[in-house]
Amino acid sequence: MNIKLQGLTLAVATALSVSTFSAQAAVNGADARSVAMGGTGVASASYLTASFYNPALVAHYNKTDDFGVLLPAVGISIHDPDELNQKVEDFQDVNDELEMAIDNSGGSPVSDSLVNEWKAALMGMDEGKLKADISIGAAVAVPNRYLSMSLFTQAQIVSLAQANIDPDDLAGVDGSNPPDLDNLQSDVLGIAGGIVDVGLTMGKSFELPTVSLPEQKVSVGISPKIQQLIAVSFQNTVSQFDNSDFEFENEYQDDTAFNLDIGLAYQPIPTVTLGFSGRNLFKQELETNTPESPAGQPGKFTSKTLLVEPKYTLGAAYSNSWFTAAADVDLTEQKYFKEFDLATQYARLGMELNGWDWVQFRAGYSLSLTDSAEDTMSAGIGLSPFGVVAVDLALQYGQDNNYGAALQFGFTM
Repeated sequence: MNIKLQGLTLAVATALSVSTFSAQAAVNGADARSVAMGGTGVASASYLTASFYNPALVAHYNKTDDFGVLLPAVGISIHDPDELNQKVEDFQDVNDELEMAIDNSGGSPVSDSLVNEWKAALMGMDEGKLKADISIGAAVAVPNRYLSMSLFTQAQIVSLAQANIDPDDLAGVDGSNPPDLDNLQSDVLGIAGGIVDVGLTMGKSFELPTVSLPEQKVSVGISPKIQQLIAVSFQNTVSQFDNSDFEFENEYQDDTAFNLDIGLAYQPIPTVTLGFSGRNLFKQELETNTPESPAGQPGKFTSKTLLVEPKYTLGAAYSNSWFTAAADVDLTEQKYFKEFDLATQYARLGMELNGWDWVQFRAGYSLSLTDSAEDTMSAGIGLSPFGVVAVDLALQYGQDNNYGAALQFGFTM
């Protein structure tokens, strides 16, 4: 018998499976510039990435901008605050050693120290979590003074793995009474939710000249979109857990709905922008499949619920030909699954140095406003020779094993 506890990281694999499915539904991509600048974008995004942050910014462009394409690109982050991945490997080693000792004991007691080590390793995984996020998107934008538009698609996948240790697996266990490794009640949960948007952003700017602010303007934008939700979960006792029992194509649940993003931007002077965005104004929910409960334990495993809730953000940015500074703050928490106390909310800062429109250096900081996430730092570089082709790379780092990266390609003319 071999408990396949490496499956605790199933949520990561599940997220990749959802990503593969989503690619069949829509072209996908992400914004590496924003990642490098701490996640800012409500007042600092370009017309090409406005659909992902603030629809009103699709109307903010230079006189030389006529057309832009954001090619498929990917951003991914992994947060393992409880070092669950390492604890799984440690437990697997101890479990294999104990199993061998029991098999060779011939019914005699095994080492108390080995059993105690096994108990400590099992208990060390209790309620440990591993979270992974994937963001994918693309856009084609045509800015103009009549009605700027952008056709966009975006896929966001959030996944979670969690170990739940049953105290009964530890009760009364010692060298003379070793654990029944074939009938442990501790279980493993992997869950993933995917949101795929396909929509059209429309935005327009209006000049509001006054004597004191002759160049001020306000921009409004809207993004109606079709939204596909995908949710899947897999749960089993650690003694019966096997990746081969999980068939994504037969397990996932999906639904299609309409949703809406809105945006507003105000420029008192050309170098300063104040922005507001509201995304996913219509709340959506989708239940996952219900994993099959073990024999004799009806109802032990239940379905989970993916949430898509409205998100409101304020932003401010200063930008000239060589320097950009931006700040965003989320006005609402974002919760991902109804049954889990996992919610994120950030205040973000970012900056960009632009060298001759050929190379850009970026840095940012995201301050977490909830206990579910940690602060992160980010940095990145952009290469845009001749101002036509752009390649952007971003890296993200935070405490407690929090890593991320993003890469994208763009074309403007």
